[in-house]
Amino acid sequence: MAKTQLKLLLFLIVLGITLGCMATAYYIYDKVLKPEKAIQQEIASIKKVDMPRIDPGAKRFEVAIEQIKQGRINEGREALYKMLQQFPDSATCTEAKRIIGEINLDELFSINQKAGKKDYIVQPGDSLALIASKQGTNMDMIVRLNGLMSTVLQPGDHLTLIPLDFSVDVDVSNKTVTLYRNVGDKRYFFKEYAAVDLRLPPGMKAIAEMEIKGKSAVADGKQLLSTDPRYVDAEKWLPGSRAGIVLRTVPVKKAVPVPETPAPKAKKGAATESTPDVLIEEAPETGVFLNRGDLEELFALVRNGSKLHFVR
Repeated sequence: MAKTQLKLLLFLIVLGITLGCMATAYYIYDKVLKPEKAIQQEIASIKKVDMPRIDPGAKRFEVAIEQIKQGRINEGREALYKMLQQFPDSATCTEAKRIIGEINLDELFSINQKAGKKDYIVQPGDSLALIASKQGTNMDMIVRLNGLMSTVLQPGDHLTLIPLDFSVDVDVSNKTVTLYRNVGDKRYFFKEYAAVDLRLPPGMKAIAEMEIKGKSAVADGKQLLSTDPRYVDAEKWLPGSRAGIVLRTVPVKKAVPVPETPAPKAKKGAATESTPDVLIEEAPETGVFLNRGDLEELFALVRNGSKLHFVR
């Protein structure tokens, strides 16, 4: 009898412990796991909804633009620089780069901005090419910066010069040409251009380093000197130090006359039609193709030996 009572007691104890565990488990599920599951389901449903994306850089961009409008140009430009660094994926980055580039160019060519510029007195025997070579600039920048109407110089003339220490990055992924200004061992964004087209030579890797090797002005298939009257309107080329790489404008399709074929003899007095010329495109050329205005601008900012990087 005692053994039976003991077994019954043990059974009741085990049953109580089991029911207690079950009750505890249910409590944890009902009070902790179930609400957590509901929260996760709610988060998942929110993610599925096409919610407008918040652009944290947009507010910084607006503040910078307001500073520029108030005439605080340097503050606004610095704010845009910081915005580009902190929020590189912001939808405002393209416009921010455009504005920074315009401010930088205005400052570079402004007669009121003296920082980084120096006064040079023309010496006997000087020429534009010689001065450009010795002073780390180029003839186009000297002409443009000083508003020269002629390349003839007289000893004693005063010229404003800017050493040109720029490098160029060509991004083959998004087809952009970015100009950087080098200061010591650092370089700073100066301006960005959109390439109309980009065609790499066969076998060339997307990542490559080279430099600008010479500057060419071409008209009617011939290279011109800066003293040539046609130089201003000539097509400008910036060849790279590797074959097949050149920064230039898009090749223009040429009109080629179609050979006439013998036609049946026309009746007397009947009108005759001449065979029209046909526009044809020659074999695809390789290089980086820019709008003419952008290339003219870039042509004045780089010099022989400027670093040219292809990146992805």
